[in-house]
Amino acid sequence: MEYNTNQERLKMQAYGRNVQNLVKECLKIEDRAKRQAFAQRIIETMSVVSQQSMRNKENVVKMWNHLARLADYQLDIDYPCEITRK
Repeated sequence: MEYNTNQERLKMQAYGRNVQNLVKECLKIEDRAKRQAFAQRIIETMSVVSQQSMRNKENVVKMWNHLARLADYQLDIDYPCEITRK
């Protein structure tokens, strides 16, 4: 059994380790279209995990920014909004 203390620190605790692991896998996808589709599914997962509605544009923009942050701004996709670095 692997303990969380032996794993990489969570970048954003609100989304948990599974979302962070999904982002890592997304970074490995070479095909741009597949990577884009995978990123969209991550956003949908983030919405469920954080209990934020995807109907609210502000929430969606926030989640895309969080996705970029989780990927250390290395995710090469077409973001549907402007990404701001913090």
